[in-house]
Amino acid sequence: MTFYQRLSTFIYAVLSLFNIILTISLFALPVVLISGKPLIAYSNGTQLRWLIRACFASLFTNRLCEFALFIPAGYQTGQRGSRAQLWMSPYIALTIIRSFVLPIWLGGQKQAFKPSGSLKSELSERDPAARAPLLRRLRVIVINYLAGYHILYVYFCLAAVTLTTSRCAAEQYTINDQLMCGLTHAFWPPIAWIIVVSAFWIPISYAINPPSMPDREALLNRDPKSGIAHPTEQSKKIAFLGPQMAIWEIEYGLSTLFTAAVFGAAFFY
Repeated sequence: MTFYQRLSTFIYAVLSLFNIILTISLFALPVVLISGKPLIAYSNGTQLRWLIRACFASLFTNRLCEFALFIPAGYQTGQRGSRAQLWMSPYIALTIIRSFVLPIWLGGQKQAFKPSGSLKSELSERDPAARAPLLRRLRVIVINYLAGYHILYVYFCLAAVTLTTSRCAAEQYTINDQLMCGLTHAFWPPIAWIIVVSAFWIPISYAINPPSMPDREALLNRDPKSGIAHPTEQSKKIAFLGPQMAIWEIEYGLSTLFTAAVFGAAFFY
């Protein structure tokens, strides 16, 4: 392989390790908020203004990169991958630690590749005719597949945000101080906890309202003589994900507008 091919392969592999750091930061977010500490550290107003400007630049640079990277596969598909990266990070981090760090006697485990086609589900949650009842889907996903911690995490985040916001309202005597307290605590742009909570609720919403998918053969054109199948023209088109994607984009859009508003206000405060 060429140098750039080797570099690309190396980066792709090493990026998986960042799931450990991402997981730590995700769980640190509500812990910092519920402890009453600000999400950012600064010594004076000038530093705070530059932190806001850096946050604005980072967010909008990231949004431009998203548009550029997601266009080939579809913007909605790319955003779905970004959300999956958030709520899947604890699972990936745990797998990496168990595979490369922990000994077998302490929970270490060798990972084996399993083709997705070989994994069968008795829930048949995507088949509208054979779909398991709601309570069974919730029991299997929340308890058997350990998605219950998603519920605990979401409500822990919401409790932390509520507590720190009420503290800012009760302990600060002027409106300016209350706004500054809220800005440096729960509402530091781009209000990351909203995006994180929304992403972590995906497995629960999937259990409650899974998508209905057509039979696999309905998406294929199979040659009657050779048996070789190819995707239909309709199935090769980029699909739209419906209301859930719209809700996510509204949240993401409002957080972007909020960051822009705070950025503009920093020039006058």
